[in-house]
Amino acid sequence: MKTRRGLGAFAIMAGAAGLGLGLAWNAGLFGGGADARAAELAAVREAAARRAELMAFTDVYLAHEARELLVGRGETLAGLLTRAGASQSEAHAALSSISDVYNPRQLRPGQAVSLFFNRRAGDAELAGVAFRSDPGASVTANRTNAGGFAAREVLMPVTFEIARVAAAVETSLYASALNLGATDREVAALADAFAYDIDFQRDVRPGDGFELVFERYYDDEGNTVRTGEMLFVGLESRRGARAFYSFLAPGDTRPDWYDADGKSARRFLMVTPINGARLSSGFGMRRHPVLGYSRMHRGTDFAAPPGTPILAAGDGSISRAGPFSSYGNYVRIRHANGYETAYAHMSRFARGMRAGVRVRQGQVIGYVGNTGRSTGPHLHYEVLRRGQQVNPRSLRIANGRNLTARALELFQIERDRIDTLRQVRSIESPTESVAGPIAAEGAR
Repeated sequence: MKTRRGLGAFAIMAGAAGLGLGLAWNAGLFGGGADARAAELAAVREAAARRAELMAFTDVYLAHEARELLVGRGETLAGLLTRAGASQSEAHAALSSISDVYNPRQLRPGQAVSLFFNRRAGDAELAGVAFRSDPGASVTANRTNAGGFAAREVLMPVTFEIARVAAAVETSLYASALNLGATDREVAALADAFAYDIDFQRDVRPGDGFELVFERYYDDEGNTVRTGEMLFVGLESRRGARAFYSFLAPGDTRPDWYDADGKSARRFLMVTPINGARLSSGFGMRRHPVLGYSRMHRGTDFAAPPGTPILAAGDGSISRAGPFSSYGNYVRIRHANGYETAYAHMSRFARGMRAGVRVRQGQVIGYVGNTGRSTGPHLHYEVLRRGQQVNPRSLRIANGRNLTARALELFQIERDRIDTLRQVRSIESPTESVAGPIAAEGAR
């Protein structure tokens, strides 16, 4: 009897132990179950942390808004800011800080301005303004912790190169050169070199070729920041191919232009003593626009905007400066060898222009106007030889200084260096619309 009770108790205890082991196994207290549960818990926590991080990042990102607007015609920077959604107080604060480093009135129509806003609870708060102030420079204004704005002008890194611009003239030589990276300075240098025997209004036409070689500094967008020395100018027109090299001769204080043989580009008198003007009337018989009948026109007229500078056609001394009959404001210059030049209808004279004053070739003596008997702003230009008006285009007067001896040897070294640069740049830029460099006039 006792034996049966012992066996029964043992059976009950064994069953309870088995049940406990089963429950413990199911609970993951033995084997890999505990590790799996711990890994699962860690994964849940990692996912929650990632979701929280993503929400925090997304919230900041969605709250940040960037816009780019173009300055409209007649629009101020303040008007652009308010048009973009900034409040008047924000626009005033940003504009006030920008004015410390840049004049906002210098912004031009079509210029891009980047604007940055922080959006909180549906309201957009202006956070920053940025725009290119000049090629190679930008202005930024950012909101400070105090709620105002702090502005600064940042100079961008620039790259130096020997630039070669060679192309066919399209609508105008000036526009074509600027589209290819040249500036007003390079176009003025070309006009200066060819001013003695080329009339840019009559001799240069669409399809003619030109070439400029000069030092250039450009920014990260390829915009010309500034230019340095001019090295070469070339022009191929109906008057033929002409080219000149810049060279500082021993004893001179500034470089001058010479052809391939070292002959000066300069002439005794300039054919066109004004840059960027249109030939409106040549030398010869014409119907007078005011008097209404035909008469001899003993000069050359160049139409140009009022205030365009007028240059002395050659070295000499002023014999007359002041109002003169139907010529209006008038300057007359006495040159060597019995030559004189006259300039009429000026709006005003350059400072110091009076009888007896000596002037040099290319010096500004006055400005285009509409004084005297005139139907519009223009320069009336005359060349006189022993008191008689002659056609400026028919003059055949000797060149200026021509290089010889040691100066010529030094020039030839510089000429060859420039030609090498031209050839290298021509190979590096094969897409230009002019095939190869313009041949310089003169024997080699």
